[in-house]
Amino acid sequence: MGKRATEGSGGKGSQQKRAKRHQYLKDRVKYPQNSFDISPGMKGFFVTCTRGREKKSASETIDLLEEFANKLYPNLEEEIAAEKDASDDAPAAQAGGGIEDEIAREIAEMKASPKIKMFRYLPSTIDCILYIKCHRKIDPEALVQFMFAELSVTKQRKTRFTGRLIPAKVTTTSKLDAIVKGATQVAHELLAEDAEPTTFALVVNIRYCDDLKRDDVILAVAAPLDVKHKVDLKNARYTLVIEVFKSMATIGLVENYNALRRLNLQTLFDDPSAKKPVEDVVQNMDE
Repeated sequence: MGKRATEGSGGKGSQQKRAKRHQYLKDRVKYPQNSFDISPGMKGFFVTCTRGREKKSASETIDLLEEFANKLYPNLEEEIAAEKDASDDAPAAQAGGGIEDEIAREIAEMKASPKIKMFRYLPSTIDCILYIKCHRKIDPEALVQFMFAELSVTKQRKTRFTGRLIPAKVTTTSKLDAIVKGATQVAHELLAEDAEPTTFALVVNIRYCDDLKRDDVILAVAAPLDVKHKVDLKNARYTLVIEVFKSMATIGLVENYNALRRLNLQTLFDDPSAKKPVEDVVQNMDE
């Protein structure tokens, strides 16, 4: 009898843990699919996925990002929590100068989650595409390079529905001048006067944005890089990846992009000697 009671108590605790985990996963992907909250100034990741599996892809991608963020930034959650505590303890006058600022601060506090959230899913309202926003202390480029370097060695497949995972070091509008400005910011080390000559390539994809032409983006962004560096479309050391979708654009710089299978989690584990061509987009798959 005592043994059964003990087993029952343990089962209840396990159920509570599963319920909390389930609620946490729901909170991370709670945004409705028709909501478009992506805005300039954000940092994060541009993600492709299987059609109809956007939320599942978001959940598994966040799990993957959290796993490697905890390895790359082992003390980040404590730093964010300490920063939040300091912000909460600050006088209201320091938080903002008006009534609207104070109301916004109160709303933010009410909505604040007790668990530190380093990543959040934001729908793109486009099939097979999603955006994962990250905390400002995280460098999307560094995290992606770190993650793919390890996955390339371990060959451990950790996702089912996610395809390409592209760092969005800069998120801006889809206007040409804004994209050029963002690309200059992302590639500032390559544009420095003391930068060593190297090879580079551009990857530009445009979706649902008829006002922007791909060739115009390539010519405008490549012009300052061409002064010192050489274009290499097959084995460039650095690849500037620009993803334009609707009114937004994400920009990230990736080292050894082609060697890392164009940051595609579906093809990263394929045998490179196989003759099967690498697909750039994730095809629809049945569960």
